[in-house]
Amino acid sequence: MALAMVFYTMGLMTSCSNEDDSNTARDPEPIRTYYMSVDATKGSNEAASRTNRALSLSGSTLSASWAIGENVYVYAVTAISPFWFDGSIQPQSEGTSTLLNGQISLPSGWEGSISDYVGKAPKFTLQFPRSGELDYTGQVGTLADIATKYDYAIATDVMFDIEADHIIAINSATFETQQAIVKFTLVEKNNETNVLSPTDLIIDYGSESISLTSIPGATYTTNGNGVIYVAIPGFSNQEVTLRATVGSDTYTYTKSNVTFQNGKYYEIGVKMTK
Repeated sequence: MALAMVFYTMGLMTSCSNEDDSNTARDPEPIRTYYMSVDATKGSNEAASRTNRALSLSGSTLSASWAIGENVYVYAVTAISPFWFDGSIQPQSEGTSTLLNGQISLPSGWEGSISDYVGKAPKFTLQFPRSGELDYTGQVGTLADIATKYDYAIATDVMFDIEADHIIAINSATFETQQAIVKFTLVEKNNETNVLSPTDLIIDYGSESISLTSIPGATYTTNGNGVIYVAIPGFSNQEVTLRATVGSDTYTYTKSNVTFQNGKYYEIGVKMTK
């Protein structure tokens, strides 16, 4: 009887041990997707007053306001290895100020949680209308095209708290415009009735250049003949050369000591020489 009892007890103990193993607490999976919210405001100076890419022209005044459906992208600039989040945040209302809200995720292939990369009180950079390096190639010469792809604005040093799967801004995001927008009206210098509607326009300034290649006819249907809008990063006191291709002809124009200020809108008539 005693021996049988010993074996029974040992069996009971073994059974309990297996049950404990099956219920051992496991660490939760790291959070990879977050809900972010931040108030977005315009800057205090004129260069920052255009705070997004919904552009409208009234006479000679170009204005902008937040538009629902736009996307703002988030860059973890202070991370050990800086990265862009997947996803974006969006304006929740129209106007010059808004709440940006949305869902972002750690990039594919990144392991762990956000705190592994950015610490407990990170600073992020917010950028629209696109993520990545500022890229002005591929413009077709219309305001709508600039509004969609090239009217860059950036908010830096925006501080956030991370609470579980929520990233909440400590300070508001102040966006600074990264380029001027220039309306060029092109005519031939020796015959100003000859309005020039080029298929290609190259703008050289200092050591930099912006090329509009294969400008479609639809650009001039929208703008009017000879009118091209270009987004150009600001610069001071540079020599500017324009080269326009019209059919088999090339027209040029050069001017010294040109300044374009970020956030400003310019209308310039250009008399070009063949």
